[in-house]
Amino acid sequence: MINSLPHLLLRLTVSGSVAIAIVLLARRPLRQHIDAGLAYQAWLIVPLAMVAAALQPLFAAPVKTLVLRPVLQAFGPAGALAATSAAAQGSTGWLLPVWACGALATLALFCLSHHVFVRSLGALSVRGGVAYAAHAGAGPALLGLWRQRIVVPRDFDQRYSAAEQALIIAHEQVHAQRADAVANILLALIQCAFWFNPLVHLAASRFRFDQELACDSVVMRRHPSQRRTYAGAMLKTQAGVSLTPSVCHWQSCHPLKERIMHLQQTSSTPSRRLAGRLLVTALAAVTAFGALAARAQTTPDYAVAMTLRMDGDPAPKEMRIRTPGDFSVRSSARSGEVDSSWDGAFSITAVGSDQVSIRSKISRNGKLVSEPGILMRLGASGAMKIAGADGQGGMAVELTVTREGESVPGA
Repeated sequence: MINSLPHLLLRLTVSGSVAIAIVLLARRPLRQHIDAGLAYQAWLIVPLAMVAAALQPLFAAPVKTLVLRPVLQAFGPAGALAATSAAAQGSTGWLLPVWACGALATLALFCLSHHVFVRSLGALSVRGGVAYAAHAGAGPALLGLWRQRIVVPRDFDQRYSAAEQALIIAHEQVHAQRADAVANILLALIQCAFWFNPLVHLAASRFRFDQELACDSVVMRRHPSQRRTYAGAMLKTQAGVSLTPSVCHWQSCHPLKERIMHLQQTSSTPSRRLAGRLLVTALAAVTAFGALAARAQTTPDYAVAMTLRMDGDPAPKEMRIRTPGDFSVRSSARSGEVDSSWDGAFSITAVGSDQVSIRSKISRNGKLVSEPGILMRLGASGAMKIAGADGQGGMAVELTVTREGESVPGA
């Protein structure tokens, strides 16, 4: 099977977008009627759907293989392969450089944001296991991935009461215990890879908000009598906007009013939480299965008419193949005491409504020789030529591709 990065990105984009839409619809009911932590966990549906889409080719219909074993004239040990009508990179060859530039630009933006944030903290002074920034407007936040530190503003002891300080520290400790910074880094990498998808960036902001609400919920379960104090600490914290993915901010661009109102929500019953987990599990299973099964519904079957013409052999070898897009051909030859075999793995990809791109990997005696490609219209013929070397014979491959159910010329 010959994989193409643009096609992989397309599969991941579609599956990820569908999963994001499902989570966006489910997160508010889950948060309001069951638990904020469950709404946060529901975001796992998105990477699960993307993994299923990436594994999709492994679960596709079995590749149809046709093996030819006639005794053919030997090609010689130095046989070479060339394509007479190979289309350069197809009509979508510009997509990969554009995607790479966008991904690198987004990554650079995140790195710059992190650098600016760290510099804004100034020199850190550690007291009581907490790092105090040099400025009053920095923090509270959890900084780092492996050597994590809770960073608070310079006037932390003066601005907040002792009870508020304890709740803020507890909030950041929950972030550390759940490895939320790692989740944020993975989210940032997804944003870099899918910078062109606005749903991904919308999901990122909602994900961070649900992360904070889930953290608030844990702190309130541990300190149920401190809701008013916790809300007061939020009101005293300066709001700011940061694109730093590895930092868990106490309060950044999250809607403060909604966070404070959520503090009044009481814990749901165990039976309701169980029902919520079953619902999220069912949504994850349906989404992942849909990503795996999408190929069978969207990929058409093709009918391929292939003719092999050997120099020195007046009788061409003809084949008729039905395939969802991938197939292989093997041709064995024997000259005297020397055996020679050619193997070709072909992949058909739709380009528009009436064209297909055919990519191939050609091996001789188990060694890859070349990877020619050809762009052709459905129903029209195309050719690739396998040229011999040192006076040895070669082989020409003629192809005609139609959709399943349509007539194959010459059939």
